[in-house]
Amino acid sequence: MWEDFSDFDAFFDELYRYFATSAAWEIYPDVIEALTQWQQAGIPLGVLSNFDSRLYAVLKVLELDRYFSTVTISTEVGAAKPLPGIFTAALNKYQCAPAAAWHIGDSKMDDYLGASEVGMMAIWIDRVK
Repeated sequence: MWEDFSDFDAFFDELYRYFATSAAWEIYPDVIEALTQWQQAGIPLGVLSNFDSRLYAVLKVLELDRYFSTVTISTEVGAAKPLPGIFTAALNKYQCAPAAAWHIGDSKMDDYLGASEVGMMAIWIDRVK
């Protein structure tokens, strides 16, 4: 429990800052190639995440921001995956019907089922080994 920490607030602050750095994240080898191919094909790409505003800095430090024309974050929209509101907010940025959009994610419930429920083509990437 958090009571076991001698200084939980300091621990939390350090952990919070850590997840805004590149050290906390891994880019799988196939990701850059896929993003590049989709971008070169003229496919508009966006990020849809249950993260918070630190995501902007993370995308920038990982040099992924150049691939995405929009970022939709649950903390800014007021709805988190799998709720329809976050998917609708992202679709509205492109004025895109759900049936014309794909959502690729790593959570069966939040990404695959959430996107499917709003009528998007949902793709679940399960990288668990």
